[in-house]
Amino acid sequence: MKQIVLAMHEYVNAHKTFPSGYIVDPGGGTTLLGPGPPAVPETIVIPLGPPQGGVVHQAVINDWAVSDDWSWPAFILPQMGQGTLIIDYRKKKTHPDNDAMIQTVIPSYMCPSASLPDARPGKYGYLLYRGCMGTSPPQGSQQGVPTTNGLLYENSAVRFRDISDGETYTMLIGETLMGLWGDGFSCCARVADDDYDNVPDRGTDGQVPTNSPSAFDTYWRQAIAGGGGNIHFFGFGSWHGDICNIGLADGSVRSIGKNIDFDILKALATRNGRERIPEF
Repeated sequence: MKQIVLAMHEYVNAHKTFPSGYIVDPGGGTTLLGPGPPAVPETIVIPLGPPQGGVVHQAVINDWAVSDDWSWPAFILPQMGQGTLIIDYRKKKTHPDNDAMIQTVIPSYMCPSASLPDARPGKYGYLLYRGCMGTSPPQGSQQGVPTTNGLLYENSAVRFRDISDGETYTMLIGETLMGLWGDGFSCCARVADDDYDNVPDRGTDGQVPTNSPSAFDTYWRQAIAGGGGNIHFFGFGSWHGDICNIGLADGSVRSIGKNIDFDILKALATRNGRERIPEF
């Protein structure tokens, strides 16, 4: 994680802004991998937090829809020491030249504690970290308005001067349970509280709205329009029990408890909320 955060700083030095969380391709869409081999050769089962009421929640994945959008894990490849991985952004992600690149396993995008099958969806490399999009759209916004109060979100170009809350108190990236670095759907997450009731909007039961609200180890899926597969979304979470690691905008890495006060977590997720954050 530390290498990723430092690579982000090197990117800022070169481009004056943090990379975009993801860049929307107006002509893009989704590409379904699976179900079944060879695209998803092995069903993936991921535990979602501790048992709740005697029920163990799991994400069971046997297909995977990939977004055509490119995102920050691809943009910082040179800063990650992956200069031999050349993405041709003039070509579609599914072009053989690009497809070969995103099948590369990048050790720094992995977490040693993760228990995921070696047989990866589409053979794409895993990504166990997500950029922080922020929290929620402004009150009164229409449903579907993108969140823009974090550091990495749709078409973002955030500068250090935009972090008015201070780099030490602003989350840049956080761990997650599952993702693929070549998949735009895997790039980012947010601390969602769209109805402003101080209860997480996501949970560990795979449903939206959720009956098991949680700030970490969250998962939900969205059926592709017209049928034929699902988009699988994961929020922040980890394979470390009660601990989740986060990278801050100042370049540091911290371990936080999954029982952290939700108000503090929301404050860390925003760059310009003017919240007062106690020691965490």
